[in-house]
This record gives sequence, structure tokens and C-alpha cells, in this order.
Amino acid sequence: MRTYPLRSYQALLVIVATIFLGLPKAWAVHYGPASYNSYPAFYNSHPLPTPTFFKGKVLKAVIEVDSAAPARWNYAVAVLSNIEKAFGGDPRRYRLELVAFGPGIRMLSVWNDAHNRMPLERLAAHGLKIRACHNAMLANHLVRKDIFAFARIVPAGVLEVARKEMQGYVALKP
Repeated sequence: MRTYPLRSYQALLVIVATIFLGLPKAWAVHYGPASYNSYPAFYNSHPLPTPTFFKGKVLKAVIEVDSAAPARWNYAVAVLSNIEKAFGGDPRRYRLELVAFGPGIRMLSVWNDAHNRMPLERLAAHGLKIRACHNAMLANHLVRKDIFAFARIVPAGVLEVARKEMQGYVALKP
């Protein structure tokens, strides 16, 4: 007769207990199919419900973008879209502002990156305020007609971010 070390017996006991008794509830809640059923976004069937701590409150966020890298801009637009989706597209439940300064001002230029126009226009229609830094425009030799028409020009982008933080906005930098 072959002898097995104690660890093999323990593993066999766990397997037998699992087959006959089922998995422990804690395992099923955290890892098993039961947890997937209670988390509908796992299947991408519909958006997540708004977290309970936002019920009756307004989310105020200012997103600062100081990079001209398309990946950073795509990420910023994705963050804004996700916030909009989380609140069901109801602009009364969030206040969002995008501030472009430094090299990031080029992404608001009609000459540099026209593929940003569509998602930014859609988000602006849903309450996103887009701000362009005048100092960055001067440094990049841009004039008002070079910037998307739905963007508002502010004297200094960093001061706009600081002003919004003083008003209770949370600053995000994707």
C-alpha cells in the first residue's frame, strides 16, 4: 500500500468536502459565480449604479491636462465619459471642467488634433466646461480662431485649477 504525506490527505479532504458540502460561502461571495450575478457590470449589461455616497450630492471635478500626448488626452476624455455615465448623463448631478495648459493647449487646436473635437463637443453638450490657458496660447503662437469654438479662454490654466479647488472641486490629473 502506498502512503501519502499528510498534506496530500488534507488536499484530498478539501476536495471531497467541496464536492459533497459545497464551497464555503465566503469563497463564493468573493470569487464564485454568485458574486458575478450581483455585479451586473461584469457582463457589461448596463452601467454601474451611482455609489451611495453621491446620492443627493453634486460631484465637482476639474481635470487638468498639461500634455500634448494623444494617450493622455484619450485617457482624460475616457475619465470624463466614465463620470458622465456613472451619473446617468444627468448634468445636474455633476460639474466637470477640463483645463488645458502648457503643451496640452495644442490638443484644443483645430490645426493639431481634430479627432478630439467630436468627443469634447459631446461632453460639452452634457455640461463639461472646457477652458484653454491664454498664457499657453501665447507660448504656442495660437489665437482664438485656432482653438475649438466651445472652449473658453482663461488667463492662466493653473490659476483656474487653483480657483476651482478653492470652490470645492477635486483636481484630477489623468
